[in-house]
Amino acid sequence: MNKAAEYGHALYELAAEDGIEKVIEKEFGEIAKLFESNEDFINLLTNPRVASSERIGVIDQVFGNKIQPYLLSLIKILTEIRQVALIPLCFKEYQNKYYQKNNIMLVNAISAVELNDSQRQRIISKLEKSMNKSIILENIVDQTCIGGIRLEYNGHMIDASIKNRLVKLQYEIKNADYSQAEV
Repeated sequence: MNKAAEYGHALYELAAEDGIEKVIEKEFGEIAKLFESNEDFINLLTNPRVASSERIGVIDQVFGNKIQPYLLSLIKILTEIRQVALIPLCFKEYQNKYYQKNNIMLVNAISAVELNDSQRQRIISKLEKSMNKSIILENIVDQTCIGGIRLEYNGHMIDASIKNRLVKLQYEIKNADYSQAEV
């Protein structure tokens, strides 16, 4: 198990003991986004020229009493050892553990246009019935799909996109046996 997984799992276990897994999952997600989008903040917190106490002071100023103490402690530990770049990975591990323990599955729906609420609900409903899990549906717009939809979850893919159909048709035409075709 890598460091990010160890930290993410340890935080989950502490949160589960106190029944605050969902609260930390939400806060941790927001913090992970902050670190993913702010390279300057990471550079400040990993700069060896900035004393550890100053880096910890920055964390206290930014997060202080705004987040759960367990989460704050993890961020301070990672700041102290100049490993804050691991925060998004730690969050992913935490989230995976949270989803696993709560029977939740994240599904990416890739489509050429944004799905409307009705489409989202139909997809979620069908997946929840077939998977017997709660579904969190993330819609990713990819105009190369042309139309239709591609669902990705847990390393699996259901591809009902027009692009996939065209690729299959192209393959069939390219590899067809024309030796016995009548002209």
